[in-house]
Amino acid sequence: MSVDVEIYMNGILKFFRENPNDLLNLVPKTKEEEFYKKIKEVALKNYEKGEEVSLTQPQLIDVCVEINRPKAKKIEKSVNHLFVQTKFGEYCLN
Repeated sequence: MSVDVEIYMNGILKFFRENPNDLLNLVPKTKEEEFYKKIKEVALKNYEKGEEVSLTQPQLIDVCVEINRPKAKKIEKSVNHLFVQTKFGEYCLN
């Protein structure tokens, strides 16, 4: 593991401990550890590519979307159950 990644992660952890509301704006409190884990994974990939260790804004957004996505999948799944496929086509009982 890279020392640069560890230093970066320590800075991230310190920032969000001092600014907990900023963390809650990105991910739910229950997914805090998953958030840090994903950030570390992306930082390691950046390091392995020879790039800057710190995440870019698009990378950080991608991490947040990935963590928050299951909610969207649940909604999509429930919408798919509204429609029933038959040999005559789809119908909805709503």
